[in-house]
Order: sequence, then structure tokens, then C-alpha cells
Amino acid sequence: MTLNKIRWIFGLALLVGATQAQAQAVFPEITVNLTYPQFQRLKTDGGFVYLDGGLKGIILYRSGENSFNAYDRACAHDFTANCSVQVDGSTLFMIDRCCNSSFSFPDGQPTGGPAQRPLIQYRVELSGNTLKISDEIIN
Repeated sequence: MTLNKIRWIFGLALLVGATQAQAQAVFPEITVNLTYPQFQRLKTDGGFVYLDGGLKGIILYRSGENSFNAYDRACAHDFTANCSVQVDGSTLFMIDRCCNSSFSFPDGQPTGGPAQRPLIQYRVELSGNTLKISDEIIN
């Protein structure tokens, strides 16, 4: 195993442990009623909204009719930087403009820039017209 791989694994373990504890301190659960006007963009595939919560906010993304993803806006390259990930104007990917790391939909995997890890993703459960975003990290 290379030194870089060992550093990456150790860093990821620290990140997941730290972010899990921080996420629980930041929000216990977020509930989104999809019938509310502010969530109209989530009625079509590829729609997204920004929410408060997590480490630096959340991107809630509709990847399919009954499938939603919640990404923390903290960049996987440096989640302590004074920037946050946003959806690119094309709405095809997410980007951190500080380090120019880009991330794919719907899995949050890095596609460019220095980031080597995916974005933190939170569990999303759909029940009728209600989404519940928990503090449980799924990646």
C-alpha cells in the first residue's frame, strides 16, 4: 500500500468520524414537504435546491422519480476552506470554485480538480410527498 493511499484512508476515516459527529450537532433531521412552492424544482429529474444544515449547507438533488440525493456542500478536497460546493450553471455537475474540484451527479464522485474523495452524502427517505434527510452519512 502506498503512503498516499494510507494517508487517504486515514484522512477519510477521520473525515467520516468527524463529519458524522459534526453533522449530528448541526442537524438531527431535515424534513422537506415536496408540495411547498420553494421545492418546485424537485418535481423534475435533475432539479435541485440548497438547504441549511450539514457542515456547509446541503444540495438536495432529484436523480429520478422517487430518488433523491443530499450532498454536503463542504468540498471533499478541503472541507475547512472558506468555500462551498455549488451546482454548476449547466446543472450537470457540482463544483467548488476555490479549488476547482468538480463532482458528478448522482453519486458525488470527483471528476476534476484536486479532490480525491466523493462529497459527503446523507441518507434521504421519501414517504409520500415528504423527504427526510438524516444525519446518517452513506458514503
